[in-house]
Order: sequence, then C-alpha cells, then structure tokens
Amino acid sequence: MIKSNGDILEQLFELHKNGIPEGSNVGLNNFDEQLTFVKGGCTDITGYPFYGKSLFLKEIMMGLTINHNWRHCVYMPDDGSDTEVISNLLHKLTGKTFTKGYPNTITEKEISKHSSQLLDRFKFISAEHNIEPEAFWNYAKENDCNSAVIDSWNYLAHKGEPTKPEYLRKILSIRNRFMEINKMHSFIIIHPKNPDPKQVKDGTVKKPSVYDLMGGSEWNNNGRNIIVVHKNGKENHEPYIINVDKVKPKHYGQLGEVMLSMDWAKQRFYQFDPVYNKKTYAYGNEEILNEPIKPLIPNEDNNF
Repeated sequence: MIKSNGDILEQLFELHKNGIPEGSNVGLNNFDEQLTFVKGGCTDITGYPFYGKSLFLKEIMMGLTINHNWRHCVYMPDDGSDTEVISNLLHKLTGKTFTKGYPNTITEKEISKHSSQLLDRFKFISAEHNIEPEAFWNYAKENDCNSAVIDSWNYLAHKGEPTKPEYLRKILSIRNRFMEINKMHSFIIIHPKNPDPKQVKDGTVKKPSVYDLMGGSEWNNNGRNIIVVHKNGKENHEPYIINVDKVKPKHYGQLGEVMLSMDWAKQRFYQFDPVYNKKTYAYGNEEILNEPIKPLIPNEDNNF
C-alpha cells in the first residue's frame, strides 16, 4: 500500500516535534557512545572461537534487561545447555558463581530469590526443538519479547544452506522486515571464516571483517548493526576489543572500537578509569580499587 502525501507529512511533523526516538543503551558509557539498540533493528555479532562474542552478547542482554526492562527470547545451543546459559545469566545478575568453593558461591536461597525475576525476562527455546528462523521469530513475538537472540546461526534448522548467498539474501530480508514491523530487535551470532594459519602460528590474528563472515557479503549487505569482538589471542583474557563495524540507521551509533575488561568473579564486563582507579559496570555498583585484583581465571567454556 502506497502512503499518501498526507500520511507522510503528518509523520514528518511528528518527527520534527518529538525528534528521532533514542535507542536503548547497555550501560557501559564508552560502548554506549558507539551503539545503542532500537526496537525494530538488527545486530549481528561475530568473532573467532573463545574471543568473547557470546560473553558480550549476554552482557548486552543483561544491560538492556536491567536498565530498560527488555524481554528476550533466547536460542543459544552454541553457548551450552539451557541450564548452563541460565546459570551464567544468574551469575551476571548476582555476581555469584555456581562453582563450589569460592567466596562468591551462590546459595539455594539466592537461586530461589533471583531466578523468578530472570526467567520472567528471558524465554528459552531448547536445541532439541530444531526450530527454523521464522518460527523462532514468531515465537518471540507471541511471548511479547523485545528481542530474539540466536547463538549461533548455524544451529537453527534452515530450509536452505545457512551460509549460501541466495538463501541469506532472502531470509535476512524477511528478518529485517519482521523486526521493523513488530518493533523487536534481532541478535544473531555468526561464525567467521577461519583465520590465516600463519597468523595463528605467529600469534598475530587480525580481527575478522564484515567480509569474513560465513556467507560473505550478504551479512554486510542486509545487516543493520555489525559488532566484531576481538582480543590479542584467545589465551589472553583482557582487554576485549569491541568493534562496531556497521551501524544502520546511522543516528543510533557510529563506527569505531572500545576496549573493555572482564570481571570473571562477577561475569561482567567493565570499563576501567585509571585516573580514579575505578571499575564501572553496565549495572551494579562502581568499585574503587585499593590494590590490583587477581581475577578468577575462566575455563575454556567461559563458565565457573
């Protein structure tokens, strides 16, 4: 249906009066200056294995939930079982680990206290459902979720080859229109092509670009926001380099990169102010450091 000139003029007056709607921020000021998230948009996240892309996606989800009351529909089999994902989100919410023997080990009372709050804001679909993208997005809509979260794209059931340009061109166009019409946000983790073996051997792996994604340029052509999470080798835990390599519409962010550190004891990203020796989180209290802290070291799957 073609819009009438009167409808367009009315919308222009409304835009002039109220301005462009603001996006929702995560709560990490240096990242928020690079990108905010709008209901009706799409964000694709990539990075090499063990470089932190799933960690940062969960930080985004928790920041949007705690700071803006977003509800998320989650399909994350690449990050672990549903129970593992939920336990990690509880860890981020409370700062308490499920691993026994630490000073911050969570108690059954704390699990009971916080799990209902968490499960009200997060709806999970298990991997055994073998769900297709459109069915997943519709499920998220039916459950009044503000976002639909997929980690990773290859784990969904697809009617075509998930990385073929012809299929991606069609399904990503459907996704973009679905999110815009229903005022939801799509988050998808995409694997990049393997890095150059010589760079791996030399320990000089460069961050993947938007053209290194499995499926190539279609993610860049049809994508709205693209984030690349990188660091100086998978064995180095800090800092994480968060690159915003595409923003669309442009008024919700700008291209660039920020550096964040990870508080492994709390499972939260933070920005560090060396002048005031201060750690600032997306949610929770700031911390002033009296002396350097040795963080808990994660195991390979980033869980305690």
